[in-house]
Amino acid sequence: MTLRVEQVEPGIVQLAFSNWQGRAAGYEVSAFLMRGALVDTGFPRVRREMLDVVRDLEPKGAIITHWHEDHAGNAAALAALGVPLCVHPDCEATLRARPRIGLYRRGIWGRSPRLSVPVTTFDPAPLEVIATPGHTPDHQIVWDEEHGIVASGDLFLGVKVRVAHRHESPSTLLASLRAVVALEPRLLLDAHRGAIADPVPALRAKIAWMEETIGAIRELSRSGAAEAEIRQRVLGSESLVGWVSVREYSKISLVHAVLRETMALTGSM
Repeated sequence: MTLRVEQVEPGIVQLAFSNWQGRAAGYEVSAFLMRGALVDTGFPRVRREMLDVVRDLEPKGAIITHWHEDHAGNAAALAALGVPLCVHPDCEATLRARPRIGLYRRGIWGRSPRLSVPVTTFDPAPLEVIATPGHTPDHQIVWDEEHGIVASGDLFLGVKVRVAHRHESPSTLLASLRAVVALEPRLLLDAHRGAIADPVPALRAKIAWMEETIGAIRELSRSGAAEAEIRQRVLGSESLVGWVSVREYSKISLVHAVLRETMALTGSM
C-alpha cells in the first residue's frame, strides 16, 4: 500500500492512496482534508493507513461523497472510532445493507465492512454539502464558497469518460455538472485526478461532450441500431476495464444507461 500526503494549498491536504491492484488498473484514490474536515475515507485495503492518518491529523469529522468502496470503504472504521460523519441517508442505508459488488471491485479495493454502529452526525459548516446525483443517487460534493473550492468525488473524472455503471443516470449527471459550473469554482478536488485549477472550462467541455454523446446514442437508437453497434460507432471498441469488469463498468453500460433513461422519459427510443 502507498500513501502520498501533499499540501495542495494552505488548508487543503491531499491523501492519495494506491495499491498494486489499483496501479495495475490505472487508478489512484484521493481523500482530502478541507478546513479540518476529511472528505472521503479511502478504500478498505488501506484501512490501516487511513486510521493512522486520522489519528495524526485529528479531523473534526468526515464527509462521504457516495457509497462506493473507494470513497466510503473506511466509513465503518471511522464511525467505530467515534469520528462524526456527514453522510447522505441513502449512503448510510447502503453501507448498513452492505450490498454485493463485482469481483473486479473486490479485487482492487476490497469490500466495505458493514456499518453497524450508530453514527455521530457531523455538521461541516462553513463547508456546504450539495447533492449532485447521477454517478450514484446519493452522490454529493463539498463546497467551500469562501475559497472557491469544490471537492467533487466522482462527479468529474475527466472530460470524455466513455465508461459508466449501468445504474448511472447520464441526464441527472449533466444537471449536477451544470449546478457545479454555476458555482464557478477556482479549484476542483477530484478523487481520481487530484487538484484541478480553473476547472470551469473542463466542466463545460464535459457537459458539451456528454450532450453530444447522449444525442448521438439516441439518434442511432431511433434509426434502429443495436446497442453493440451504437457503442462501436459512438464510443469505439470496448475498453479493458469493460472486459475486466464483465461489462459492469464499460462503454456498453454507458449506452445502456442512456437508452434506459430515454425509455423511462419518453416511453420509446
